[in-house]
Amino acid sequence: MVIKKYIIKKIGAETGKTVAVFCGVHGNEKAGVYAVTEVLKNIKIKKGIVYFVYANPEAIKKNVRLVRKNLNRCFLKNNRGKTLEDKRARQLMKILDQCDGLLDLHASNVEKATPFVICEKHSYKLAEIFDVGIVSSGWDRIELGATDGYMNKRKGAVSVGIECGYAGESRKNKQLAKKSILQFLQFFGCINQKVNFSKRKQKIIDVIKAIKKKTDDFYFTKKRIDFTPLKAGEIIAYDSGKKYVAGKNECIIFANASKKIGEEAFIVGKNK
Repeated sequence: MVIKKYIIKKIGAETGKTVAVFCGVHGNEKAGVYAVTEVLKNIKIKKGIVYFVYANPEAIKKNVRLVRKNLNRCFLKNNRGKTLEDKRARQLMKILDQCDGLLDLHASNVEKATPFVICEKHSYKLAEIFDVGIVSSGWDRIELGATDGYMNKRKGAVSVGIECGYAGESRKNKQLAKKSILQFLQFFGCINQKVNFSKRKQKIIDVIKAIKKKTDDFYFTKKRIDFTPLKAGEIIAYDSGKKYVAGKNECIIFANASKKIGEEAFIVGKNK
């Protein structure tokens, strides 16, 4: 797949909202990259302005999560960093400063990953149109510097990230990403094409903390699947002498014991 331009601006004949569709913030999460590439072949924007953005081109080309730094921690107003990702974030923040809405397409590096939406409460109306059963909020508190967190600081702007399933199944998950793009554009009135919005009831999960790996002796007590309910008092994992115990109505997300020391081994969520 050859990508010739990494920021594509489409302008409709009628005035309307300005929105952005991001893919490849993490370069090895390809469902969104495939979907954007396919959508761009035929898309016609009726109203407003749409930015289609391949967010981290070098990581996409190398098929790696990042080149030097996690781009999704670089969207900070005071960013003065010198890495490729820092410079790219400063460029992309100028685009987001113009936007009323953002759709950021991601995928999980955990097998059997459940697709879900990441957003805050003010974006729930947007989140409910997508074909996923879980909406998760609270990420702005625990993961500073993400694209959606940056957008959420702007009054009146809405933002969602969609985790489109396991990154290792990106070709299959492209269809969810593609439909999500069209639903997003229809929500803002950017296209004439009619796409059905989801009518399924969504479960709301609040994330409450991120657990970072402290030693190489970290391990889970059993295989953990995203959003599976935990029993209160259940031991989730050990990290050398420390044990992590589940609270009431909790679940875990992105369980990954292979992470490096200092990286997130799992996220704790709570059913609302």
